[in-house]
Amino acid sequence: MSLVAGDSSAIDGGAASFNAGSSSGGDGGDLSLSSGSGAVSGGSVELIGGEGSSSLGGEITITSGRGVDTSSGLVSLSSEDAGTSGVSGSLSLSTGTATVGDSGSVTLASGSSASGTGGSMVLSVGSGDAAGGSLSVVGSDSSSNSGGDISVSSGSGAFSGGDVLISAGDGVSSVGGSVSISGGSSTFSSGGNIVVVSGSSSSVGSGYITLTTPSVASGSSGDVSISTGSSTSLRSGAISISVGDSGSVTNPGSDITFEAGSSTASTAGGNIYLKTGDGSSSGSVFYVDPASDTNYGVISDTTIDFSGMSTTSFSSGTVGLTASSTITMTATNGISFGDSNISGFEKGYGTVGTMVWGEIWLNAMSGQITGESTGLPKGDKDFIFMYNDRIIETSSLIVTVAYEAGCTPIVFKAACDYGWAEIGVMNIDPVYDCSGAYILNFLVIN
Repeated sequence: MSLVAGDSSAIDGGAASFNAGSSSGGDGGDLSLSSGSGAVSGGSVELIGGEGSSSLGGEITITSGRGVDTSSGLVSLSSEDAGTSGVSGSLSLSTGTATVGDSGSVTLASGSSASGTGGSMVLSVGSGDAAGGSLSVVGSDSSSNSGGDISVSSGSGAFSGGDVLISAGDGVSSVGGSVSISGGSSTFSSGGNIVVVSGSSSSVGSGYITLTTPSVASGSSGDVSISTGSSTSLRSGAISISVGDSGSVTNPGSDITFEAGSSTASTAGGNIYLKTGDGSSSGSVFYVDPASDTNYGVISDTTIDFSGMSTTSFSSGTVGLTASSTITMTATNGISFGDSNISGFEKGYGTVGTMVWGEIWLNAMSGQITGESTGLPKGDKDFIFMYNDRIIETSSLIVTVAYEAGCTPIVFKAACDYGWAEIGVMNIDPVYDCSGAYILNFLVIN
């Protein structure tokens, strides 16, 4: 059947109208347009606006009925279910292309409400036994200018602004879905940025940003990894963590806290590692003066240097310094130990002549030497050769008498050379010979 309105060469073409009947007491009549069934394919239904030669093409408007006292009618666009085989029909909303100007827009919007909640909008895809359907929101490409933007924003409110929630689906027998946010790549310029900024406030604090993984009852909680990409030709990207300045007279600048996890079981707490980069030489950890922006201290694989500070203080119940070879302390105005006692020197003990007459092998910075002679006569001398790899030519060797053995021994010589020293002892007692072996204390200072 064909119903055609009349053509016109001078004025508007004739109109065609299909109207169902109204009712003053019951429901208005329905209007149904349907195509015929077919042994192969069903017939199509097409609604096409008229062509305009010199102005706009005709519009197509589909509007539900108004409810005077209750709700307006709904508009439903859907394809029919599939039969025993095949797929259900697709639903396509698109505007036409344009040769010169902009192409048409597509607007999906729910209505406003004067007293209730604004209408919701739900975009959902169908479920499936193999896999759920995908949902893609893609900005358009451009061959000569910038690609199209995608903007997702929640509404403003007189009380609170609306939230924007992005979450992946749960997984029952495998992992949950991931959320991936990535900037676009570029052939001849920098890749696109990703900027995450909390909301500002004109009267109270700005919003906070939380990056965390959830707690779990079994297994390990997820890691948080922040890293930049590598570069084969230039520097790799840097990571900067900074706290904003404080303009308040009473409030100091805020802190940065790095805190490792505690353990509620009888195991150790987590560690904090500062690892510099590797290269022709390893990187260093610098301490920077906030006022002058200059380095006042550095820790590297070979150096701990805080010479840029006027005073450096280490305070603890016990401070231990351990080196595999040598610890060197240097100060322009000297090294002061204050009123503290010094203890715990390397000590050694030995007796002269145990291996060779007149000689002793004793590798230590301090200790005691027992004389070989058990009765040094009055007026006689002993010469002791102490071989000690702690002694160098410029060493200061301090030797005192710890036990006199009934006489008056004195040390009259302490000469150092590389790896050994000669010690001279004389009994200056005018009356008594020594009644036993004297004992000497020694201290090597390099």
